[in-house]
Amino acid sequence: MSSLRVSSPVETQALSTLKLVAPIAGWATPLEEVPDPAFAQRMVGDGIAVDPTSSELRAPCEGVVVSVHASRHACTLRTGTGAEVLLHIGIDTVNLRGEGFIAHVQEGQRVRVGEPLIGFDMDLLARKARSLLTVMVVVNGDTHTIKQRVEAREVAVGEPLLEVEGGTAQPVAEAAGDTSARRVRLLIPHGLHARPAAVFSRHAAMHPGVVRVACGERTVNGKSVVGLMSLGARHGDTLTISVEGAQAEQRVQALVDLVTSGLGDTVQPIAEPSAPVEASALVSAPSAVSFFPSDRPALFQGTSAAPGVAVGIAIRVLEDQVELNPRGRGLAEEQRRLSEALAGVRQEIELMIERSTGDGVQPDIFRAHLELLDDPELNDAAGRALSAGHSAEWAWRSATELHVGVLQELENELLAERGGDLRDICRRVVALLTGKNGSRIPTELPSNAILVADELMPSDLAEVPTGRLAALCTAKGGPTSHVAILAAGLGIPAVVAAGDAALRVPTGATLIVNGDRGEVQVHPSAAQQEATLRALAERATRREAYLAQAHEGCHTLDGARIEVFANLGRPGDAAAAASQGAEGCGLLRSEFLFLERTTAPSEAEQTAQYQTIATALAGRPLVIRTLDVGGDKPLAYLPLPREENPVLGLRGVRVSLRYPELMRTQLRAILRVKPEGVCRVLVPMVTSAHELRAVRVMLEEERKALGVSTPVQLGAMIEVPVAAVLSERLAAEADFLSIGTNDLTQYGLAMDRGNPHVAAQLDGLHPGVLRLVAQTVEGARKHSRPVAVCGGIASDARAAPLLIGLGVTELSVAPSVIPSHKALIRTLSLSACAEVARKALELESGDEVRALVTNTWPGL
Repeated sequence: MSSLRVSSPVETQALSTLKLVAPIAGWATPLEEVPDPAFAQRMVGDGIAVDPTSSELRAPCEGVVVSVHASRHACTLRTGTGAEVLLHIGIDTVNLRGEGFIAHVQEGQRVRVGEPLIGFDMDLLARKARSLLTVMVVVNGDTHTIKQRVEAREVAVGEPLLEVEGGTAQPVAEAAGDTSARRVRLLIPHGLHARPAAVFSRHAAMHPGVVRVACGERTVNGKSVVGLMSLGARHGDTLTISVEGAQAEQRVQALVDLVTSGLGDTVQPIAEPSAPVEASALVSAPSAVSFFPSDRPALFQGTSAAPGVAVGIAIRVLEDQVELNPRGRGLAEEQRRLSEALAGVRQEIELMIERSTGDGVQPDIFRAHLELLDDPELNDAAGRALSAGHSAEWAWRSATELHVGVLQELENELLAERGGDLRDICRRVVALLTGKNGSRIPTELPSNAILVADELMPSDLAEVPTGRLAALCTAKGGPTSHVAILAAGLGIPAVVAAGDAALRVPTGATLIVNGDRGEVQVHPSAAQQEATLRALAERATRREAYLAQAHEGCHTLDGARIEVFANLGRPGDAAAAASQGAEGCGLLRSEFLFLERTTAPSEAEQTAQYQTIATALAGRPLVIRTLDVGGDKPLAYLPLPREENPVLGLRGVRVSLRYPELMRTQLRAILRVKPEGVCRVLVPMVTSAHELRAVRVMLEEERKALGVSTPVQLGAMIEVPVAAVLSERLAAEADFLSIGTNDLTQYGLAMDRGNPHVAAQLDGLHPGVLRLVAQTVEGARKHSRPVAVCGGIASDARAAPLLIGLGVTELSVAPSVIPSHKALIRTLSLSACAEVARKALELESGDEVRALVTNTWPGL
């Protein structure tokens, strides 16, 4: 055992102060708001971020360039005090592989304050990068501490930003006893950039001894983020990790395992041409299951994705896995083949868009498929596989499944469900490349076909002849998938996420799919079939009668006027809602314009979409909810911070006030809609009158600037308990209030509606939630303000009498229930509703409330 040795890389440094100036102009932002945990959690180091308004990174101090990353998006300076300063432009810009960046310096070069380091194309980064936030951090925090910083304000290039104090580090005694080394392949697609380097250094720092990492001819300190980045290690490189000190064997193995796992990044295996099984293994086939026996009925449960009930014949849609040859016929040839296949699929999708317009199918879904075809990361991944000698089909499928895996790992159900769209495109491209038929739908379908599959794709539905599809049932998928949206638009009942039970359904089996309850009956008895068909016929007859009167005004038996509006999610919904008797739109979820794209919609684009809806509503009121993102609805082009609990973070109006130009653009677009005054503005997630006043000021400024003479009504959305409690103050500022019961229930009961462990207990008819509704109405009444309910319970027939009894005068509901809601309201008396509502407030549970309602009105 050798003796202890003492080392300190900065033991000759004197205590000193370093001033770092702003390397770029923009808004100084705390690191906590950077949407990357490596920076937000200070894993890389302490410092500041700047949301840039200039496009050139300049030196914040004098120093020597230690490294310039291969992707040119980051560089590190070492100052005379020994501080190592990392400058990192944007978030996940390493994925651009140098596109849009120009390095003005090289390693070893000495720079002065203000000298150009890196130039970049801000427009390109805004379109392709996750965030433009540019970070400046001091990575050797063991010897240097930030004493002062400027944040939460505009800064100019060269303006003082950070003050760093540094000095002699305490000598570290390192046990040089045991030594162990291991070699490991680096499988991170973009190499050892800042985030994985920070993860490795943090774990290496837990070992009291020496940790070294070598790549090629270079060896660095494994505890140094800068050192690790300076290795320039790329995908496929071999790292040699050595550890000295106690338990060296165990510690080096732990670090090797950490690298193997990807260091927090996605692992991309090295493709071996001789192993075609790797590509096919990326697509998992459903496990073998036995069919439900035909001699007895069966029932299984899934998740409701589209409402309605249907009786029909099961048609299994099977995934035909094509064995692909991984070997290409030369890079140029394979590039040509892939380019032609992508162009062919583009033509197919454009034809689907043309056919889908006006038939209830959402063409925007297929437009999103066109954007996926052009996705730079997907194409880059395929290009790397082509360069490795693989065939076009092998490269495209491996690239697609890699990105599907990334989406599925995200803690975001909505994004994970977009994996189905990627697989859909993959299947079509591979079919063209291999000459196989890409369609999975049988050419002959019965008139009441129920498609049963492991997972269905949007293009599957587009291939079904009109009038043949009765329902859908899938083992996988979710209620927000594009297939679910398409099914709802077509009026087709759908049950998804039913698991292996769905795969046990044989072709030809009779099914009853209940999209209202999320249930599927297999081999139902003749009596069950007859009863269901009879109920459907009776429902259709009633619906025809309701629809005949749906366009008339709606009053209770004792003359109280109740308006029934529609909730809309995109332009194509407006005409259908008007045909069902909607008296206007009580909630337009404007997010359809902002989600699933790389840039914000322009004012002209928004105006055109809003005008299309207003025209379809033929002068009826159009209530547009301003952008409601954050939480579970992130935007690729908006640098929102990553949050531990996004439901309680930057959402709704908080985002709009943080990015006022985004709000002003939307307000101008709304104000341009004709006729003037037809649109009303609804502000989401309001918690104070101050927020509403801030929006009112912007609205009035933009109205006057545009010369719009007609005032625009401004409403507050009541979604959090404090808004209900303060409804009287909000009503003093607002022209109307609209209650979003989905979020009000979640916040009132402290149950995340996205959490499967508690979501089933969320109950909008809980007496506590009804009390919040009552409190909102009471506050609004003091200022003679109308109150609407646009949340989920407004569409529930059992809730309607209670809401009316509590004083709500407008229900904004799903378009399909408008005729039946109007028919119901015409049978109610306001006095009876008020009496039952008063009793409901005294009960203890939602179940008791429902029992009260059904005992009073047995037909509900």
